[in-house]
Amino acid sequence: MHFKIVKKLNKEIIHFAENDILISSTYNSIYYKSNNLEQNIKIPEASIIKRFFGLFRISRRLLRLDKCNVFYHKKNLVIIRQGMVYYYDHLTQKLEETLKLRNCRNVMHQSINSTPEGYIYFGEYGANDARGTVPIYRSIDDGKSWEEIYTFPAKSIKHVHGCYYDKFTDKIWVCTGDFKDESWILIANKDFTEVKKIGDGQQKYRTCSIIFTEDKVHWLMDSPIEPSYHIIFDRKTEAIEIGQKLMGPAWYTKKIDENTYLAGTTREIGPGVLDNNAHLYITKDLKNWEIIKQFEKDNLTMKYFKFGVIGFADGKQSLEEVYIFLEALKGLDGKSLLCNLS
Repeated sequence: MHFKIVKKLNKEIIHFAENDILISSTYNSIYYKSNNLEQNIKIPEASIIKRFFGLFRISRRLLRLDKCNVFYHKKNLVIIRQGMVYYYDHLTQKLEETLKLRNCRNVMHQSINSTPEGYIYFGEYGANDARGTVPIYRSIDDGKSWEEIYTFPAKSIKHVHGCYYDKFTDKIWVCTGDFKDESWILIANKDFTEVKKIGDGQQKYRTCSIIFTEDKVHWLMDSPIEPSYHIIFDRKTEAIEIGQKLMGPAWYTKKIDENTYLAGTTREIGPGVLDNNAHLYITKDLKNWEIIKQFEKDNLTMKYFKFGVIGFADGKQSLEEVYIFLEALKGLDGKSLLCNLS
């Protein structure tokens, strides 16, 4: 297994890549490329101060002006930026505000997901220092409107890490965090009228991404405060098995095929972070994880200028053509890479 950079892109985030479609962003510009035609979508920025600081990567990084989410759905886009949710119609090229978030600027990458009939789900991901209520939203009209389908009570969690569709049970799995008695996994029907909570609220149930198989459910811990492991959940017994130890908290994973997955660990602050690198892992059996590349954290302070992160693009890709984007990593901050991992 080797790591080869095929192309370096001057884009802060690659949101979606599949066949001839590539969706990326820098600051408040979203680039939607399809069939060699590119649409440039400008997200409104009312603040003159933010527009000025948005000109420079270093200030975008400091003020988190680079952060946004783009969810590709039936050729149209659901976009989240600076606390607003938008719907973009690719035919009319019209951008519409659809929702104002209550307690967050954006959500975690890859955390917005849909069901076969087209229902879209996401949960709010904010600092929530006061530990107020945290909503999960659902759209049943492809992102044109939203309903608050479920609400976590005040003092129950910090935020939602992601909502994921389980094709084996036709259920929605929701991951929450971050600390003692806040890290849970919820399993719900599509209307959230039946909700089951699994776990004990501790760090082994703190994750940002879920991998479903017929008999097992897998996740990688996202814990800077204790070592992170691959966790294997048995669907029948609901017991967990502790798998391989990781070099740090894992935020994002990427499915290549039924057996092959990628994962990235993050350079954060805490005893669960074992070195100064973000690591790119691969598994071909959902058991053994191999580090195929590591990226050193740059020298800017993590308190203000972000952790070292490896992110993945949504969409069906292959080991010959995989897109990743990088934050706060030496020589590659704010860049995206097309990689060959075969």
